[in-house]
Amino acid sequence: MKVIKVNAFEFKELNQNAKHEVIHWLDQDPIDYETEDEQGNIIQELEYYSDMEEEDIQEHCEINGYLFSKLGKCIHHLEIKESE
Repeated sequence: MKVIKVNAFEFKELNQNAKHEVIHWLDQDPIDYETEDEQGNIIQELEYYSDMEEEDIQEHCEINGYLFSKLGKCIHHLEIKESE
């Protein structure tokens, strides 16, 4: 096993270009929900992160524990080893 050191950032720590990359990544899987029109018909809706406020995106990333590279690429399956 190799041990490497990775710098991982929360959404709020990223610059604007990196945040744009995160939002583009999140928009690949929009939030789907149902609403009802005036006639009672169920309508399927999609909400994209690019339409949200930055504070809401930050909260979403914090709740889900997302970490990113400084370029805004999501870091998946990060295992943290405490220093000895």
